[in-house]
Amino acid sequence: MGDSGQEMDEANLRLNLWLTQGLVLAIAAGSSFFVHGWIGTRELFVAPDWPGLEMALVIALLIVVASITMDIYLPSSWQDDGSVNEMVFGGMSPFMTLLVCISVGVGEEWLFRGVIQTVAGNLWTSVLFTLIHVRYLKKPLLFVTVFVTSMLLGYLFQREGTLWPSIFAHIAIDLLLAFYLQYTLKKGKGEEQ
Repeated sequence: MGDSGQEMDEANLRLNLWLTQGLVLAIAAGSSFFVHGWIGTRELFVAPDWPGLEMALVIALLIVVASITMDIYLPSSWQDDGSVNEMVFGGMSPFMTLLVCISVGVGEEWLFRGVIQTVAGNLWTSVLFTLIHVRYLKKPLLFVTVFVTSMLLGYLFQREGTLWPSIFAHIAIDLLLAFYLQYTLKKGKGEEQ
């Protein structure tokens, strides 16, 4: 019975994730058209150049390597988010993991970089981006990591003038860390049996 309760929690958590991301995407689209108009919104999604995508990949890989290094060498209590990421991504298929990461990357970057950052600047956008990750507020390491990641994504958007590099980096970070989490969970279960 305990397992079915956890499955329900995971199912509800995933449902809330999809509903939240749908809401974020709707708010991003509506506010983007309000702030930038149709033409300005289209300009947010101009195709990037290769150096911009290369920089996005380098930034994403640096963040992923730093996160995995912290996971390996620092106390797990410093990075414990209440097992939320484990419940969301733990039993998720690779395809669903990819869909979630694409949804989060597009919606959050469009809203935070494409709309909020154009009005409030990178610093205040990063503060807001960090604050919405409520479960990290009592974990200084996670708080700083999210803030620095947001600043770097904001820098990508400022530098390139299009959302694609920051979207690409956001998706890559989330996807690689989700796959790493899934790998470590499977490895841990294999060791227990």
